[in-house]
Amino acid sequence: MEVKRICQWCGKPFIAQKTTTNYCGPQCSKRGYKHRMKERRMELIQSQELLEVKKMLENQEYFTFSQAAKLMGVSRQYIYKLVKEDKLRASRISSRMSFIRRADIELLLKSKPYERVMSKVEFDIAEYYTAEEIAQKYKVNTKWVWTYTREYNVPKVKIRQFNYYSKKHIDVAFAKYKTDNDLTEWYTPEEIEQKYGMSRVAIRSHVYRNNIPSKKEHGQIFYSKLHFDLSKQTAEDNASEYYTVQEVMKKYNLTRDSVYGILQFHEIKREKKGRFVRFLKVEFDHVMGARK
Repeated sequence: MEVKRICQWCGKPFIAQKTTTNYCGPQCSKRGYKHRMKERRMELIQSQELLEVKKMLENQEYFTFSQAAKLMGVSRQYIYKLVKEDKLRASRISSRMSFIRRADIELLLKSKPYERVMSKVEFDIAEYYTAEEIAQKYKVNTKWVWTYTREYNVPKVKIRQFNYYSKKHIDVAFAKYKTDNDLTEWYTPEEIEQKYGMSRVAIRSHVYRNNIPSKKEHGQIFYSKLHFDLSKQTAEDNASEYYTVQEVMKKYNLTRDSVYGILQFHEIKREKKGRFVRFLKVEFDHVMGARK
């Protein structure tokens, strides 16, 4: 059996008797063997030097660009590239001296976890969403999807240049934002401002205190119309049963100190409602009636 081959040392074509023959003759074979041995020795020396450098830098907290490159096993040019792209933070001490903290190197490695590249053969697309599908289903923008999945480490696989996110993890994450399907009418903050004359801060505070359902679609917040109207109606009904300090001062011609003195002496229960202190009209009127 004759096989036409190219010598791996001298590059000349030759006829080989076996498919495993790589050299045209004994001389090229010896030279190739010596070259391979030399490369192995060089690799061994380099790995030993790298281990010594890493051992020397083990307890060091600050590194020059060259030391950082040796520690990470990359070129100095690659370190400069990471710093230029704001992926790795560096501090310039002077025009000729810059340092990188160990903590910043660890932060870089932590923020860039390994992403498994899966082949289409073993990839079940039914178990994954694209960022666009998540945005459409849950009515958020694509940029928010990227930020959220990166921040909470949602499992994903990469097929060519596209990312696919685990359906199971995404659905669980959005379950806490799910609203009651029976709620069909919603207020925007602008509509509440116009109807009730409330500021944005007052609206958020009222929603939080009264546990009013809300939802967010495409960056816009909505509040349940039913719950908001009921909470305001209840608040107005309750307000008619209470005095504020200012109302009592005006009605009974009292000073602020006198009002607080009566409340404390007769142990009338008080409560704070927003910026105001209020108390039951029945109790205060009873005390004032007894004093007349």
